[in-house]
Amino acid sequence: MDTSELRKFIDEKHPFEKAREGCWNWINTWKEEDPENYFEAFRNEDISSIELTNQRFALVINCSFDTPIEFLQTTLDVYFKESLIAQYHYIQDFSGKAIDDVLSFEKYSILTVED
Repeated sequence: MDTSELRKFIDEKHPFEKAREGCWNWINTWKEEDPENYFEAFRNEDISSIELTNQRFALVINCSFDTPIEFLQTTLDVYFKESLIAQYHYIQDFSGKAIDDVLSFEKYSILTVED
């Protein structure tokens, strides 16, 4: 896959838009399924002010395994109260099907710093 194919994938499959939907779904599911952990992170803060910005779109070849695993990864920066708190990674196969996603909190974000 060359860069023109990656640009075509972005134009046709809209991975940044899908990642935004996935990120909000991830957060809302977290709130429903693990409210104690969610509350520990966000307390009673209004999360509607979260801003998601495009960070990168990449072809990834993970060579950690006997057989390399190839996928496309869309990354969004997650800002809360004007501070970068996390990155959301949305992983797709080459047809555009979602494979996995994860919200990775920044080590020193306002949510992880002790009061």
